[in-house]
Amino acid sequence: YISSPLLLLRPRTPRRQCHCHCHLLTDSPPRHFAHQRLVEDQSSMEEGMRVAVVGAGVSGLAAAHELARAGGAARVTVYEAEESLGGHARTADVDGVQLDLGFMVFNRVTYPNMLEWFEELGVEMEISDMSLSVSTQLSGGGRCEWGSRNGLSGLLAQKSNALRPAFWHMIREILKFKEDALKYLEDHESNPDLNRHETLGQFIQTHGYSQLFQEAYLIPICASIWSCPSQGVLGFSAFFVLSFCRNHHLLQIFGRPQWLTVKGRSHTYVNKVREELESMGCQIKTSCQVKSVSSVEGGYKVLEVGGSEEVYDKIIFGAHAPDVLRMLGDEATHEELRILGAFQYVHSDIYLHRDDTLMPQNPSAWSAWNFLGTTSSGVSVTYWLNLLQNIESTGKPFLVTLNPPHVPDHVVLKWNTGHPVPSVAAAKASLELQQIQGNRGIWFCGAYQGNSLIFFLSAYI
Repeated sequence: YISSPLLLLRPRTPRRQCHCHCHLLTDSPPRHFAHQRLVEDQSSMEEGMRVAVVGAGVSGLAAAHELARAGGAARVTVYEAEESLGGHARTADVDGVQLDLGFMVFNRVTYPNMLEWFEELGVEMEISDMSLSVSTQLSGGGRCEWGSRNGLSGLLAQKSNALRPAFWHMIREILKFKEDALKYLEDHESNPDLNRHETLGQFIQTHGYSQLFQEAYLIPICASIWSCPSQGVLGFSAFFVLSFCRNHHLLQIFGRPQWLTVKGRSHTYVNKVREELESMGCQIKTSCQVKSVSSVEGGYKVLEVGGSEEVYDKIIFGAHAPDVLRMLGDEATHEELRILGAFQYVHSDIYLHRDDTLMPQNPSAWSAWNFLGTTSSGVSVTYWLNLLQNIESTGKPFLVTLNPPHVPDHVVLKWNTGHPVPSVAAAKASLELQQIQGNRGIWFCGAYQGNSLIFFLSAYI
């Protein structure tokens, strides 16, 4: 999706398409940029061309790394507003325990390019867990609690569900959902004239799913993945959500791929990338927020908030879409405003804590992800880091909660972040990105552009 800058300098054998937020290289022909245009740009590259990468999350780092190792054809400078690189690949040390707070999980089936990149960097990986629980109030009264981690004991963590026909009907609907989703995608992919702008709510209504299926299964999954309030989920693009679920094997109960996490935490791969970038002569500027990017004779001027400025031949934006438009200001083209402006974000308050009252009531339901409903601040989800990251602990668990219903006890850290919303407008814009990629020497990359798995609390971030 976002690999246009990566093809800027040297041809490579196309890799399989990646659906993670790094998008190292894509299939041929690529989806979101004009391949022929890039081939022409590549052949006309001058030795020593200066390229600025604005934003050093995983997308920006991947772009900078690919360009820097192209053999000296480009001089790359990376700008990052934060003190450290990695964006949402954030690692914290709590009492000697290393905890990843952003980027956490991936698998070999859906993320072949990221895996290849990690293997090239010598990054060690280990098995993770992607179980889900739901513990929420229902709109019709009462609660529903179940978990996928402990088999039947997790599924029936709320004992009354065993005698509840509506609950077993929901289980049957989960199987039906896979069939309906695959049929819907097959029809729409084979017939481009069909409307791809149908909402998830319209899909649910057309196929007659129960209220319990929506409130205790589908909405919790979607709200947890995209960190969006429950009431907004039904307005998501049906085609986007169903494609995402299929591509990430979320439609099936059995035969799901094994999920992995970085052994030693994500700061290990970020440090490796930084070392390689610096060894290849890449300049890295952290704690360096870019105020604006404007055209000047011979290229683009990058103006820092502190007042320093540099001129570059090409620009790669690895920042959130709204931040890109802010930096471009009045120089953003009509098409850039229209397409990038379609990507909207929701913001969440996030806590790292050790308060197990923000987990399901029955420990049998405890899972890697734990949906707790929606608060006034947004969707409330708790991530059990011990399970996700194979952390042994004899004390209270290490937990991260988005928008908790109350301030947790034993808070270690608090922060706020934004997550892209998979709206119908965003789904449409993602198909039009090729119209702005590479125009006037500017490229755009980031999680908002495709099927980024936003399980990283903030990968979305």
